[in-house]
Amino acid sequence: MSDFNDKGMVTIKKVYIVCLSFVIFFGFSLEVQADPKEDTQQTIVELQERLSKLNDEISTSVVQQEDQEKQIATLDQELIEQEKKVTEMNDKLTVLEKEIQERVRAIQLTDANQKAAFFKVDGWSKMLGSVKGVEKVQKADAARAKEYTDLVEAISKQQKALEKKRQEYQAAQDLLKTTIEKQNASKAELEKELKDNEALLAQIQEEERQQELALKAQQEALLQQVVLGQNFTTDEEASKKAQDIILSAKQYLGVPYVWGGTTPAGFDCSGLMQWVFAQNGIGIPRVSQAQQASIKEIPISEVQPGDLVFWGRPAHHVALYIGEGYFIQAPQPGDVVKITHNSWYPFESAGRVLN
Repeated sequence: MSDFNDKGMVTIKKVYIVCLSFVIFFGFSLEVQADPKEDTQQTIVELQERLSKLNDEISTSVVQQEDQEKQIATLDQELIEQEKKVTEMNDKLTVLEKEIQERVRAIQLTDANQKAAFFKVDGWSKMLGSVKGVEKVQKADAARAKEYTDLVEAISKQQKALEKKRQEYQAAQDLLKTTIEKQNASKAELEKELKDNEALLAQIQEEERQQELALKAQQEALLQQVVLGQNFTTDEEASKKAQDIILSAKQYLGVPYVWGGTTPAGFDCSGLMQWVFAQNGIGIPRVSQAQQASIKEIPISEVQPGDLVFWGRPAHHVALYIGEGYFIQAPQPGDVVKITHNSWYPFESAGRVLN
C-alpha cells in the first residue's frame, strides 16, 4: 500500500508538472500572439496610410507639374523675346558697321583730294576754311564709333543674359521631367498596392459603407446643427466664419476626387480645403504639408468645427472638422467628397485657421 501511494504520488507529480508546463507554454503563446482582429485592423490602418501617402505624392507632383509647365511657358516667351532682342541688336550692328566702312572710305577719298588741292595755289584758302568742317566730321565719327562700341558691349551682355535664360529653361525642363518620372513611379506603386490588396480594399469599402449607413442619421442631425449655427464656439465671429466654411464645404459633397484638383469639377484633399476657405475670403497654401505648416497647431482634444485635421507629419492628408468626431474630406481616386467619422479614419493632428 505504501509503495502504491509513493508510486501514485510520483505519477501525480509528473502529470502535474506536464500539465503545468503545458499551461505555461500555451499560456505564454496566447499572450504573445496578437488578436487576429487587431492584426487585420493594423493591416487596414497601414494600407490606408500607404495609399494616402501615394495619393498625396501623386497629387503634389501634379500641382508641381502644373506650376513647372507655367514656368516653362513663361521662360519660353522670355527666351523668344531675348533672342529677338539679340537679333535686332546684331542687325543694327551690321548696319552701323556698313555706315562706318562707307565713312572710312569717304574720309580716305577726301584726304586724297585735299592732298591734291594742297599743291594748288588757289587751294590754300579753301583748305584753311575747311578745318572747322573737318573737326565736325571727326566729332561725328567719334560719336558713331562710341555708338558702335556701346552696341557691341550691349550685345555681349544680352547674349550672356540669353545664355543664362537658356540654361534656366533647360533646368526647368529637366525638373519637369523628374517630376513626371516621380509621378509615374508613384502611380505604378499605387496600382500595385491596389492590385495586391483587392480583397482587403473591398472589405474596407464595405465596412465604411456600413458605417456610413449606420451613422447617416447622426450626420444629418449634425449638418442641421451647422445650418442652425449650433455646436460652435462662444466667439460669435469665429463661429459665423466656421459655420459659413462648413456650409460651403457641404455644397461639394459628392464631387469626385481628382489628383491635383482645385475646382468643383474635381478636388484633391488640400485643393478642397483651399477652395472652401477661398470662397470665404481666407487664403491658405495649396498642398497639405504647407497648410499644416502655415497654421497654428492645437491639441486634438481642443479641435472645433472649422479647424483643419491632418494625417502624417509632414501631412499627407487633410480634412475639415465639422464637429462630434466628423470631418469633410476628399479621400482618394474613385471616391467623392464626403463626411467621415474619426472612429473610422482617426486624424493625427489639428490646426486652427480661424482666430
